[in-house]
Amino acid sequence: MTPPQRRRPKTPSKRFSPKRFLRTKGKNTSSFWKVLLRATLMMMIWGVISLGLLILWFSHDLPDLKNIQINSRKPSVTVQSYDGVILGTYGDLYEDMVKVQDLPPHVPQALMAVEDRRFYSHFGVDIIGLIRAAYANYRAQRVVQGGSTLTQQLAKNILFTQGTFNINDRSYKRKIQEVLLAVWLELKFTKDQILTLYLNRVYFGSGTYGVDAAARRYFGKSARNLTVFEAAVIAGLLKAPSKYSPAQHPKRAKERAKVVLELMENAGFIKDYQGHLEEGAKGLADNTRERDQGMRYFADWIYETLPQVVGAIDKDLIVITTLDVAMQRHAEYVCKYHLETMGKDLKVSETALLAMTPSGAIKAMVGGKDYGDSQFNRTTQAHRQPGSAFKTIIYQAALESGMTPDTLMDDTPIEVGTWKPSNFKWKTRGMVTLREGLAHSVNSVSIRLTQQVTPQKVAEVAKRLGITSQLTLDLSISLGTGEATLLELTTAYATFANQGLAVWPYGIWEVRDKSGNILYRHPDHPGRQIISASVLQGMREMLRAVVESGSGRATNIDGSVAGKTGSNGDKDAWFFGYRENQQATTEAESQGYNNVVVGVWVGNDNNRPMAKVSTGGRMPTRIAAAFFKGESFEKPLKKADSKPKGHSAAPSPQSTVTAPKKPSLEKYLNNIN
Repeated sequence: MTPPQRRRPKTPSKRFSPKRFLRTKGKNTSSFWKVLLRATLMMMIWGVISLGLLILWFSHDLPDLKNIQINSRKPSVTVQSYDGVILGTYGDLYEDMVKVQDLPPHVPQALMAVEDRRFYSHFGVDIIGLIRAAYANYRAQRVVQGGSTLTQQLAKNILFTQGTFNINDRSYKRKIQEVLLAVWLELKFTKDQILTLYLNRVYFGSGTYGVDAAARRYFGKSARNLTVFEAAVIAGLLKAPSKYSPAQHPKRAKERAKVVLELMENAGFIKDYQGHLEEGAKGLADNTRERDQGMRYFADWIYETLPQVVGAIDKDLIVITTLDVAMQRHAEYVCKYHLETMGKDLKVSETALLAMTPSGAIKAMVGGKDYGDSQFNRTTQAHRQPGSAFKTIIYQAALESGMTPDTLMDDTPIEVGTWKPSNFKWKTRGMVTLREGLAHSVNSVSIRLTQQVTPQKVAEVAKRLGITSQLTLDLSISLGTGEATLLELTTAYATFANQGLAVWPYGIWEVRDKSGNILYRHPDHPGRQIISASVLQGMREMLRAVVESGSGRATNIDGSVAGKTGSNGDKDAWFFGYRENQQATTEAESQGYNNVVVGVWVGNDNNRPMAKVSTGGRMPTRIAAAFFKGESFEKPLKKADSKPKGHSAAPSPQSTVTAPKKPSLEKYLNNIN
């Protein structure tokens, strides 16, 4: 009998079970979301940690912001005429901080319209503005809009001014720190405080920082008194301060202001922008201050020489100068007129003029035809050969050696080795007086005089008269082959008008700080006697003969004028002379400027030859004569508004700094009539 088999237990069925499947899937789904949530939380935590570390990393070298309202800057120097006309500003010009609440609403509105219309609604970074700028730049395929806010611009300004980055830095680090600092500013300050900080720190061109300094520089008023148009001009400067400067480019400034005014109207800040544009543009055209760019030659020279007077410049200074604004404008006018009417025919492209009192106070300085084109000052920086204008010094040396104006000298051509200088347009007479030799600038007479008195004696006289440039110590010195500046040579001739007393040229009369404390005043003491009375009388007599009957006849407007012409071949042409005070007997004698010494140079910067007839007796003498007479001309200049009214020309707008009006001014400056 076969034993019964044990039945195996049934194994679970592997058939499809929908309930089991659903139960398993639910567990897996729940686990997935838990994992995803856990991962997301971990990423957020690590993201926050990473962001915190990143912020710490980029924040560790941010500048110290405890004194954010204090600007580190160079001291400012304001150069002005005695009657308060601003001639130039240097250093970093700031005024006292003005609060946005103290300004008319259109001043900050002009700024916001052009730079950040949503300033009061963002948190320091304008997301909408960034998207708009990105889209505009994408469409244009170039950068046409920026998305930075005023707060970001303030942050950038702080980073630059405190030395964290240089102005050309475009790194990601700088941009990130700019954003971080902008957000910090928004948390730390109110919107009005941020706008106040911005308006008082930003650069508006011409050395001005802050809206109040810009308002005073360009419009001669406080920012509290700016018109809508003026506010638009200043706001427009932010794009490119030099390009849109009303001082340098009034037409561009007007065009930029129009854009700003349109934006202000679009933003709802103003109505009828056209009316503001027309009213303001007329005022901009009438602003005569900006036409006086020629005065910058003088102002630059003052700024360069200021440390010699006050030492290191460590505070804001106001420099009151000797410049006569009316005389300066007249000097510029006559130089420009003769350059336009004679320059082309004589192949002359540049001219310079210097006028001073006999005691050395500089009253006018024309450093070139256009300061905007070239800031090179041809009165103080150009070393040129004076040619025959130097012969006056040789004749003085001769008189000091015992000769007189009536001493006779051989005028026949002279040969020294292979050197055979000729006499320009002079027909030999045999023997001539020194008076005739100087009046007609006879080369052979000058050479023979130099042989007798020695070149060393001539150089010593030149140095005594104020010529500090190095001179050659051979016979060529007799023809003025050494080089000197117009300032040096005019100073030498001033000695003859100053009764033989030494002359030291100066342009600084007084220096003050912003509180009005006088730090320097030009000393009131005459120079020592460096020409004896007898020699002085002979020299003045011979210089008068040059004007009366010699090469300087074009300047013979009356008996009070004396001087000497000069030319260096066809490279340089000169006139130096003076007009003294006199008892006027005719109306003509009462006109113009008296008691003044003038030096005139014409030529070309690159030494390109002038026309052969371009001697000192041509263009330089005519410029000097017109200057002495205060003469105007019927022929208009290229710019209709360039013609002054002689010495009665209307003054420029005055600065807010009032110069002293002391009776001692005449004693210090020896004022010109």
